[in-house]
Amino acid sequence: MSNQKRFLRFNLLTIVSVYLLILIGGVVRSLGAGMGCPDWPKCFGAYIPPTTADELPLNYESVFLTERLEKNRRFAGTLEQLGFNELAHQVLHDENINKTHAFDPVKAWVEYVNRLVGVLIGLFVILNMFFAWKDIRQHTIVPVIGILVFLLTVFQGWIGSLVVSTNLLPGFITFHMMLALLIVALLLWMRSRALDKKTFVSGKAKWVLGAFMFFLVPQMATGTMTREQVDMLLESGVVRGLVPDGLSGVFFVHRSYSWLLLILAGLSFY
Repeated sequence: MSNQKRFLRFNLLTIVSVYLLILIGGVVRSLGAGMGCPDWPKCFGAYIPPTTADELPLNYESVFLTERLEKNRRFAGTLEQLGFNELAHQVLHDENINKTHAFDPVKAWVEYVNRLVGVLIGLFVILNMFFAWKDIRQHTIVPVIGILVFLLTVFQGWIGSLVVSTNLLPGFITFHMMLALLIVALLLWMRSRALDKKTFVSGKAKWVLGAFMFFLVPQMATGTMTREQVDMLLESGVVRGLVPDGLSGVFFVHRSYSWLLLILAGLSFY
């Protein structure tokens, strides 16, 4: 098998696995299992989550909260050095960060599976980068993109740890999601360049597709921000049926904005 065929095989496998991880991430959010493991990369101090509360140390809630707060202090110090003083203050003083989480075996294992798939994707990304470099003589830009994808994946893992340590702080989840989509886009670009794909889309369709992609990004961002608000309202005791009344204008922008995307999607298909 040629180097290019190996690269295309692992590249496709990586793309599919990243989409799978995004899907699992959506399941984690919908089940409220984002803090199923209050520490990272371990889960309740173990590489395999416990199945009963009897396996946990005494005062486990305060133990893991202390670990998270210590990590946040280090992170806030880095943010202050970079000039992000407002974000550093939020990381240190947001009330939601100090909340503890009772052990739930189902949520713990859902989050654990999410992390296992993330580790598997890391392996695929390394192989994707390796075989891209093996094929460097034909496509110089492809290996460079492969390195960028690898670096972004490492960065994404670090952001994932911050999502946990900051107790799903609003903004971090949105950034986490958008970064995953950027990784997918770069992987698809690698594949397109390796295959020397030519576009046969007409000029008008290019503009419509470009507009669709341009407006899709803020739609996804407002969607994740809306979900964050829903979680906060539910945790504060708001009845689910009354949640829409407590949402900010972001939700109404997200809801109305979808009609524009529907029209652009229809035009793109036409």
